[in-house]
Amino acid sequence: LQSPAISDTMRGVLKFPNAIYKLVQSGKKLAPNEVLFHVPLWHNKIQIKNYLEELYNVEVERVDTTILLGKSKTIRTKRSRTGFTKKSPDIKKAYVTLKNGTFTYPETDQ
Repeated sequence: LQSPAISDTMRGVLKFPNAIYKLVQSGKKLAPNEVLFHVPLWHNKIQIKNYLEELYNVEVERVDTTILLGKSKTIRTKRSRTGFTKKSPDIKKAYVTLKNGTFTYPETDQ
């Protein structure tokens, strides 16, 4: 018997209510069963796989991730010679390979 004081996270149940996975069309040619997502930086491969399998009921074979560092840009002003630096946000890309079937991107309204 488990005590009711044990929380879901202690049992291994992970819930991400504020995680946003953005489906992106890649600029390079991907395999028919491969999909590209922009995912939060703090998610690892196991969490990405579990998230997609539970929410979207797809079988994930493999997850590859890369982190793109945001670009820095220095903006000079009249008052200051040094100016200030702006940085675009970092992006984590997840290349997800599905086990069976091919993936087609949904139609967009333009």
